[in-house]
Amino acid sequence: MPARAVQHLSVDEVLAIHARLIERWGGASGVRDHGLLESALHRPRTGYYADLAEMAAALFESLLINHPFVDGNKRVAFFATDVFLRLNGWRLEVEARPVHRFLTRLLERQECDYEHLLAWIRRSLVRLR
Repeated sequence: MPARAVQHLSVDEVLAIHARLIERWGGASGVRDHGLLESALHRPRTGYYADLAEMAAALFESLLINHPFVDGNKRVAFFATDVFLRLNGWRLEVEARPVHRFLTRLLERQECDYEHLLAWIRRSLVRLR
């Protein structure tokens, strides 16, 4: 994983991601709880996580569970995680429909937790060229 300092997303960047996703695919705009958004973005920065994949899983899970937005939380969680990884020289190699099915299945089974997300991220992670 990267030797350089990890680049993290800001609240403003995630708000811009949310606005773009709502504009593109519809839904209600707005933040439901700003504190929960800040908390989700802070979690990967705690120093607890050993590598970028672990930080990405923590970010993804926190955005899903904290549910900081009125609408679009799953979309934001996925795209914010992908942007976070890209900022740090990696990306998720996945297709849209399988990702949606994967997340829906995990949420239905209440298995959308850190460990499941981490395993999926590790399988899907590729270095940017």
